Amino acid sequence: MTVVLDGCMMQDRNSAHDHIKTQLDFPDYYGRNLDALYDLLTERGEPLTILVQNHTKIYTGAVLNTLYDASAHNSALNIIVERNL
Repeated sequence: MTVVLDGCMMQDRNSAHDHIKTQLDFPDYYGRNLDALYDLLTERGEPLTILVQNHTKIYTGAVLNTLYDASAHNSALNIIVERNL
């Protein structure tokens, strides 16, 4: 399964977590913070690729760092960041 996260939809904390929750179909108990994001991504068992578009528009680099950290601890998770030319 591949999910697209668009940095244009993640320009502040609230919009970022709204977009992440929707795109990744997170449950209502999602804590809307980076720790909760990490926890839910590292608990996934099924293969998942997250394609990040427009990464320079994301409100903080901590989001990408969290995605990378989660993928380092979950072999079923693959992060691809599109590099804009």
